[in-house]
Amino acid sequence: MAIIMKLKAIDLTQPMGIRTPPFPGGKAMMIRYTNRISGDGYGQQEYTFTTHTGTHLDGPLHFDPKGKDLASLTMDKLFGDGVIVDLSEVGEYGIYSPKNVTDKVEVRKGDILIINTGFHKYYIGDKEPDEVAYFYKHPGPNWEFRNWCAEMKFKWLAVDAGSQDHPMNIADLRKLRPQFVKEFEKKHGKKREEIFPDDAEHLMHWSLFARPNEIIHVENVGGDIDTVLNRRAKIGCFPLKVVDGESSPCRVVAFLEE
Repeated sequence: MAIIMKLKAIDLTQPMGIRTPPFPGGKAMMIRYTNRISGDGYGQQEYTFTTHTGTHLDGPLHFDPKGKDLASLTMDKLFGDGVIVDLSEVGEYGIYSPKNVTDKVEVRKGDILIINTGFHKYYIGDKEPDEVAYFYKHPGPNWEFRNWCAEMKFKWLAVDAGSQDHPMNIADLRKLRPQFVKEFEKKHGKKREEIFPDDAEHLMHWSLFARPNEIIHVENVGGDIDTVLNRRAKIGCFPLKVVDGESSPCRVVAFLEE
């Protein structure tokens, strides 16, 4: 006897447009009409954006020159079982650990793991838009968390923030706003280098993207994420299927059994 499963789709994607903030120092999206209904009988637009605009998937080629391109990522890689976990209590400049996750949800090897820091509320167009707080002050992981991800063999990760890495573990951000480094050090009572030494720079990127791990991730998730916290779901990420593509804006969806 066939079993029919009815699923409800929950969109975890941020809207994308000319107000979408690029990563600090990057180029903002542009939209222009190339054809108009009045003159051409149809409308057509040209979008200009970098591959890390809005909700986007960082593909293997982003940090691994020998990695797969977007067109080589299978649906089995992009879709599967996973969890959406609420870590908003970690707070501004905080550092989260595996225990923060496992205390909240059942996590299995090979899962997809989506982290809610609560900072999606600061995204432009969300509840409390503040792109400075959004990019510079969200919590993030350290080496312990990175090693746990590798042990768990996650398919991919996602976060409702500008980077899967802690903002104080990104040199470009520290250079742009050095005053936030002081705020971070005051909160933790240590120098930045004691927590995030220079050789740990972007650790959630370069150390996980390459084989054998190939644990890639999505940044800037949001949408209706607050409605699916601390639960398991079928989860899918749907980027453009670009040959030689390193990253792409994408749609992220959680599918719940009704």
